[in-house]
Amino acid sequence: MPRRMRTILAITVAIAFVLAGCVSRKAADATSAASAAETGWSIELAGARKDSLSQSYYQKIKAAGKDYVQKTVDKKGVATTYSGIPLRLAIAMIDGSDSSHPYAFDAGLWAKGYEVTLSAADGFSATFSTKDVAQDALILADTEAGKPLDRPMVVGDTAKGLWVKQIASITTSLAASKAVSEAASFALELDINGVKASYTLADLEKDQAYMENKGSFTTSAGTKYSNVYGGVGLRAILARFMSLSADDSITFAATDGYEMTYSGKQVLDEADGTWILAFRMDGDWLPKDPGYIRTVKIGPNDPNIDGHTSVKMIKRIIVKQKDFKDFAVSYGGKMNGTMDRATVQSCVSCHKKEVVFERKGISGSYTGFPLHLLLGYADDPAYQPHKQDTSIHAYDSAAAKAGYKVEITAVDGYKITLDSRELDANDEVILAMYKDGAGLDPSEFPLVLVWDKNIARLPEGIKNVKQIQSINLVF
Repeated sequence: MPRRMRTILAITVAIAFVLAGCVSRKAADATSAASAAETGWSIELAGARKDSLSQSYYQKIKAAGKDYVQKTVDKKGVATTYSGIPLRLAIAMIDGSDSSHPYAFDAGLWAKGYEVTLSAADGFSATFSTKDVAQDALILADTEAGKPLDRPMVVGDTAKGLWVKQIASITTSLAASKAVSEAASFALELDINGVKASYTLADLEKDQAYMENKGSFTTSAGTKYSNVYGGVGLRAILARFMSLSADDSITFAATDGYEMTYSGKQVLDEADGTWILAFRMDGDWLPKDPGYIRTVKIGPNDPNIDGHTSVKMIKRIIVKQKDFKDFAVSYGGKMNGTMDRATVQSCVSCHKKEVVFERKGISGSYTGFPLHLLLGYADDPAYQPHKQDTSIHAYDSAAAKAGYKVEITAVDGYKITLDSRELDANDEVILAMYKDGAGLDPSEFPLVLVWDKNIARLPEGIKNVKQIQSINLVF
């Protein structure tokens, strides 16, 4: 290779090495800078949201100048000057929904009052109510008497008990409670003839079908509750998915397993008021129990409904067209009356019992309530079911043990007679309203007498009675 070319090549290689060294040093400098940022202090923040106040963000505020202030306080008899940013600037990062700079400080919320806990790196902490401390009384200082601090401290025009060194975290009581969080994640589910939909409480609050008015319900114990309820019209919600008719069924399933079915006729009848899915009462949100949603009827004349038809803790609404079948079963004894569908369904929901009944080699799973619970409707006029102290048995067990006849009659006149002594506390003999998870077949509707195939105490003379019409106690 000619000497001239060798010289040029040597110069080129030398330049390359120099350039590589420069790049390498720049990369190293960049890495060092990044490392320094990563190892800088940060203060964990928790309130309406979570965040952290980093050293770099603090320096950004400091550099701007306008929010970097001084506080001169008495420290062990010596006037000492601290410099830093107002504590409220850190609080502003977590007192609302703001998630980026600039954060808006909620002065009204501070004045209204909430708790702030200041925690040091060594575990020491101090808590105060914002109602008791001026919003600019405390600062997050990064210098003391002109000397930098390793980590900010809280200091200011307050009792020294709120001065906290080496701040590691700031926590407020603004964090949503578990109940609030659950309510925020709640969704009402709809199944309208197979069409699925859902609404959150936020959706319902903004819904155009929202309305408010007075409404009442009276419990089976005779206590009346009257309030101003707010919610969305049930009929209006359903109308978005279907044309409601009188013989449609609207079933409400609660989070605790309770179920109640309305007929379309009930919902369409607005002579005395409107059925709503209520989630507010007297201006406040309904809690999980009896909310977040319950059915009530409201109107200017304060309509009053039976307590068991006001379904609380509703999670799901199922609507089926031309599926509603009303009924009433009569009872007699020392008291006479009828149990309508709503009463029976409420009893099934509250005292649900499932048995596997077998007849002629064919078995099915039936759901209902123990027959002995119905005895309480007719056995003692002094103590009717749910209209007594809960410590008293639902029926007169002493009378049942003494013995009387229980006659069960079907629509076609078929009748059997059982002995109350064999029904007393016998949970395996039930009046069933459902079979295999669905309503009864017309051949058994509205109620059927069945018992568990492995029953321990089979009453003498018991037989399967379908289409039950009446139950009478003969003393």
